[in-house]
Amino acid sequence: MDLKPLPRPEHPNPYTVLDRRLVYDSTWIRVREDRFRHRKGATGPYAVCGFRRTACGVLALDDEDRVVLVGQWRYPLEAYSWEIPEGGGDETESPFEAIRRELAEEAGLCAQVWEPLCFYHPSNSSTDEEAFLFLATGLSPSEGHHAEDDEELMHHREPVADCLRRVLSGEITDGLTVVALLAFQARRSGVPAVLDAALAERFFRRTGEHPSDGRARWHSLDAR
Repeated sequence: MDLKPLPRPEHPNPYTVLDRRLVYDSTWIRVREDRFRHRKGATGPYAVCGFRRTACGVLALDDEDRVVLVGQWRYPLEAYSWEIPEGGGDETESPFEAIRRELAEEAGLCAQVWEPLCFYHPSNSSTDEEAFLFLATGLSPSEGHHAEDDEELMHHREPVADCLRRVLSGEITDGLTVVALLAFQARRSGVPAVLDAALAERFFRRTGEHPSDGRARWHSLDAR
């Protein structure tokens, strides 16, 4: 059964941007500070973190119904983390191209069947980051790919049910991994899985060809 769109106000954007300036820029992230006026009268600064790469992840499922997990130390958290294979795609590659490469580099695997699983915004109050999650099956070894020089990775395969238990216990906390597992469980339990056609297309198109409205806001700064 088709779902009707959720309701939204006639004029959803209450902000008028008065000024915008770049605060920090690197190969991975950039930070700007906007000055705004809200239609209810408030004014002030709004800091926005922009991600130059697109977050991509893959729930790779083997023939024994086990999830491929990659373990690594996460520098910002000062903690070890078990996650699905994931990484960042640049503007010259599609999310599919990026995650296919990451699966080979991080797990030494390729897959015969790829499906879009879920799209979401990991932290929409302060960043413009977008995440594209895939489901991959028909796994086999991939040759000629190696982890990057700053990565020390462990590999493990875990039954889907055990992964879900680890999510609910707080042992698996990586955002892409949590969402991928819950989305997969929802699909497996019978929730209809139909992505909007335009959104599904974005999984296989280069990100530079379809910047989101949030990312497009950086263009005025790039031109300076």
